[in-house]
Amino acid sequence: MTAQTLIELGGRERNALVYGVHVYGNLYGCNRELLKDEMYLLKIVREAADIAGALVVSTFYYKFGVNGGISVVAIVAESHISIHTWPEHAYATVDVYTCGNHTNPMAAFEHIAKNLNAKKVEVFVSDRSYYLNNNDNNELNGDEMS
Repeated sequence: MTAQTLIELGGRERNALVYGVHVYGNLYGCNRELLKDEMYLLKIVREAADIAGALVVSTFYYKFGVNGGISVVAIVAESHISIHTWPEHAYATVDVYTCGNHTNPMAAFEHIAKNLNAKKVEVFVSDRSYYLNNNDNNELNGDEMS
């Protein structure tokens, strides 16, 4: 489960005014008990941030009832990492969004998938960068939307 980084896709980060990579996906067949354990989920989100080279600013969670799912979010200086769980379906979704080419969001995503014992993983990568000359002839100011 590896995907190319934007650096491997031709070095586009050199032209980015804002460099961001969003790795997100779906985890199937996860360990149901782990998906209900908020302390475990907080631990693996913090570990994932370390692995990515991101600085954790804050973490929090919300538990949907005693046996329900959990949403865990880490705000990192570079953006965020989140896990949302549905234990009744052995399913979780994961987002790892980081700014700055010093981080490795894919490694963080892989750490989370491995530690939830996912049997099947779907992973997607989006370039969330803002590139020099993106809007050469159509600069937007703060009041306009296109």
